[in-house]
Amino acid sequence: MQTLDLGDSAITLADRVAADLPGFADGLGHPDFPCLSRAHNPSSCVPCADFSPWLRERVRRGDVDAAGEYLWRVRQANPGVGGSEEDFRRRYRELAGSMMEAQLGTHLRGGSEEAYLDLRVALILLAAHEGFSGFIMTGEAADFLAAAVCPHAFTLAGTERLVDLRNAFVQRMASEMSYWSTWPPLAPDALLPIVPPDHPDLTALLALMRPLPLGARAHAADVLRHLVADPSVPRTLASLSRYETRKRGLDVAESARLIMDTGMVVPGTELKGWLSGWTRRDLLGFLAHCGVRPRNSWSKERLAEVAEAQCADLLRQRMRESGVVELNPAHIHGARLLREYLDGVKETWRVWLGFGTGVSS
Repeated sequence: MQTLDLGDSAITLADRVAADLPGFADGLGHPDFPCLSRAHNPSSCVPCADFSPWLRERVRRGDVDAAGEYLWRVRQANPGVGGSEEDFRRRYRELAGSMMEAQLGTHLRGGSEEAYLDLRVALILLAAHEGFSGFIMTGEAADFLAAAVCPHAFTLAGTERLVDLRNAFVQRMASEMSYWSTWPPLAPDALLPIVPPDHPDLTALLALMRPLPLGARAHAADVLRHLVADPSVPRTLASLSRYETRKRGLDVAESARLIMDTGMVVPGTELKGWLSGWTRRDLLGFLAHCGVRPRNSWSKERLAEVAEAQCADLLRQRMRESGVVELNPAHIHGARLLREYLDGVKETWRVWLGFGTGVSS
């Protein structure tokens, strides 16, 4: 059982999941809106935590009221235009009911029970900000969904129908707005299968991601995709969480701990790469702290060379304290395969979100 260490007390994840929504948020939220982030304006409706474990248990037992309550809590500071609080609560409960009843297997077949459960929870996380129509294709919802359910495989059915609906929507919108005229028509074979490649390196990586809550899983995908693009540049896990991921709900400190525990990343050791992210002013201040007097004419590169040559021990100490990480070498190839897979299935998820969910927004 996972345990969260909170000073003199310890609260298990099961305890938090059993609580109500503010109880699951555990004091992380805004003073007036306990389920919303303190770091964002409440009107932006950004959850303060990854509520997917809480939702997963409610979705598992078909609790429409609980799913509707989650949507209301997240939208409470900016519920929409018109209507009373009671009207909005009813509207979000109806939306939750539509998602709970949606036949997800109509176009996505062959998934496991766990896969469909994750998929339904992910849709609820998305529904706090998205409507399931063609307009969802313009945002990054597909990126989040691809990452959140990446350990699972589905067989795509009714592809021609989905593509026809997508192309008809784009053609109709192009007659009204020039933005859509840049979207070319899709052929059915443009939608790639939602099946991760059968490669042992990727399989091993997905096995590490599978136990993570959906928000932390999407955060892990952010981390892996970024670090594999430039493995020589260590970064903090917090800096590698995209807003698109945090927008769906994330306690970055907790997800960073969970990701670190998987062993996918390790503490950073590459000084040159880490120093490349410093500004010239950062380097001047550091050298002055070390008692080194650089010349004003020195470039940033020269300053970094001197810092590494003369202050390496202090630099390594600061790097450890900063919490920067790099990819575990054992998972570099798997991370590269994951990035290619997620990029490849993005269009499939886009079209499915717009025309295949069966959800009435």
